[in-house]
Amino acid sequence: MPLHSRYSTPRPTATASLVPAHQLGEDRRRTDWGQVVFGLSLSCFVAFQQFKLPPLLPRLLAEFNYSPTMAGSFMSIYALVGLVASMPMGRWLRRHGYRPGLMIGLAAAALGLLLALGFAHFAGAMLLARGLEGLTYAIFAIAGPVIATEAAKIRDLPLVTGLLAGWIPIGQIAAGLLALAWPDWRTIWLLALALTLALTVPSWRYRNHRPVNRSADGATKPQPGAKAANLSAAAIFLLWSGQYFAFMTWLTQFLIERHHLDPHRAVVIYLIPVVVLLAFNVITGWALGRGLRVAPALLICLLLQAGVWASISVLDGLPGLIALIVYGICAGVTPTCLFHLPHLIAASEGAATRAGPEAFGTLMAGRNIGVFVGPLVLPQMLAYFGDWDLAADFIAVATLLAGAIVLLLGRHLRRPQQH
Repeated sequence: MPLHSRYSTPRPTATASLVPAHQLGEDRRRTDWGQVVFGLSLSCFVAFQQFKLPPLLPRLLAEFNYSPTMAGSFMSIYALVGLVASMPMGRWLRRHGYRPGLMIGLAAAALGLLLALGFAHFAGAMLLARGLEGLTYAIFAIAGPVIATEAAKIRDLPLVTGLLAGWIPIGQIAAGLLALAWPDWRTIWLLALALTLALTVPSWRYRNHRPVNRSADGATKPQPGAKAANLSAAAIFLLWSGQYFAFMTWLTQFLIERHHLDPHRAVVIYLIPVVVLLAFNVITGWALGRGLRVAPALLICLLLQAGVWASISVLDGLPGLIALIVYGICAGVTPTCLFHLPHLIAASEGAATRAGPEAFGTLMAGRNIGVFVGPLVLPQMLAYFGDWDLAADFIAVATLLAGAIVLLLGRHLRRPQQH
């Protein structure tokens, strides 16, 4: 059977499309690209908030003499707050709409930034400030994708998903470039406060959200089958994000220890997969709209990334560079497919053409567990085994486990429609 796009044909079959034909025919509205940009801006803002700390952390340590454990907690608290708040916030947003949640998120961000600017010399105050920013992260990481995809015509949904999948590298790169331009951490925090105020106006004016139980073509309350499938998607995201953040957190140290690179060159090489993955976020979104099947794409990328982990100790020179590029390509494809999965799961149940905040809350909870655990588990394994090879093999096995869950979830998505 030819490979059909799930969104580019008005005559989908049970296996070629996950969107009911009658809903495809009714979606004649245009994509509101202004709202798409607004949703993307919310996501990129909280990624910038999270990653504004690492490039400036040496200056903060020099000025305030934080302990290493406390300094690490300034990053990990984001994942911890996201883990605790993502699923409850997804349910709350579904019931109450997005505008109240956006205003709560902006108020938390402003309070956290002001607290840090005024009391950074108290480590506990700085941790509380980062926790408040983490609450904004938990809200916006759900609301941003839903607001953007709610505005998308079904045929444009994969491309919008690809754009949304780039929120982390966009925020990470922006934070790094701004830190190079303005090395004073207070300037960056003041800039973040200005961005918070700038987002207040469009957030207050946002009125497009329809209650999900009244929308004819939007998100609906997840069905029992969709809930189980969304939990499977969250488990895949947990395992994938755990290995990805372990890889990106410790890659420079690995290059210095095992391949004896100087720190400057190690950082340059570290940036290669980040740039590649950002490009492939968008490319994958474009490909999804033209027939790329999610489950096979996920499975292939997970196998390739597991292969990079399994052979990481022998990769050097040109083979090592090729492996980093392959890893970056897969790191661009995988999250785009994962962020698109809730929409496919909703469509496979025949009740919606796009997922709502509760589905994204479940997905983000899985991601946040991986973000929290991955960077902590790898150094513990290194300390226990005393060997990069064995630790990398364990991470490779976890990545293969994610591939096994993809196979199970793929069977759910291929079920013939009975609606």
